[in-house]
Amino acid sequence: MDLGDRADYARLNGTTFEAVFHLAAQSSGEASFVDPWNDFNSHASATFLLLDLCRRRNVNRFLYGSSMAVYGEPQYLPVDELHPTNPKTFYAAGKLAAESYVRLHSTLGFATTIFRMFSVYGPNQNLANRMQGMASIYLSFILESKPIVVKGAKDRFRDLIYIDDVVQAWLLAWENANAFGKTYNLGTGRKTTVEELLRGLIGSFGRSDYPVEYAANTPGDQHGMVACIDKLRNELGWSPAVELSTGISRMVKSYTERQTGP
Repeated sequence: MDLGDRADYARLNGTTFEAVFHLAAQSSGEASFVDPWNDFNSHASATFLLLDLCRRRNVNRFLYGSSMAVYGEPQYLPVDELHPTNPKTFYAAGKLAAESYVRLHSTLGFATTIFRMFSVYGPNQNLANRMQGMASIYLSFILESKPIVVKGAKDRFRDLIYIDDVVQAWLLAWENANAFGKTYNLGTGRKTTVEELLRGLIGSFGRSDYPVEYAANTPGDQHGMVACIDKLRNELGWSPAVELSTGISRMVKSYTERQTGP
């Protein structure tokens, strides 16, 4: 169903649920410039309508997947949850608008939690979408035996977090009252440059080099982001468990096995 289409909610008549983990949305800052209206509908409208459904159904536990993009270009690193928000893309503005509706509902008796997720990677990313997911984009070129196209400089950096660590944080927060009404950064607190990521991906194929082509930055791209995760660690007892080298190996293995069979 389309969460941004009010009429589609009729399809949920008769269903029951006790909580919502809301992660359904357009997921690319670059793509948000292609169709800003779709992006707005995907984030602000869809989140509002889903919250309205929960209000009408008396479902008060709502967890929302936001993004590091809301911070814009950081004023300091690592960024904590008090860092000013300054969206540079329609995507980031949509995420921040959706956050506002979630926070409003926390004042209306809802138990809400917002996760500002950093660069999530791992198996089952959509490799066909080369506008989202730095690790998955680069991996897609290798799997097709094509030169890796990097949009932007190799010294750009991200905070890459493996999907299993993300899932663990959401599950810990679900029934933990410490998380109610809170906003958390969800990353590792570790900086990885584009060059380091490329080296790790290429090395996972047993190679020391691979053709790489550099192109212009995408609109609104952040040069570098790293999360301060002290709040999440202190309040929920969560810490990332998967090192980047391990996560890349698992991701590459998952996709190569699909190509060749286990």
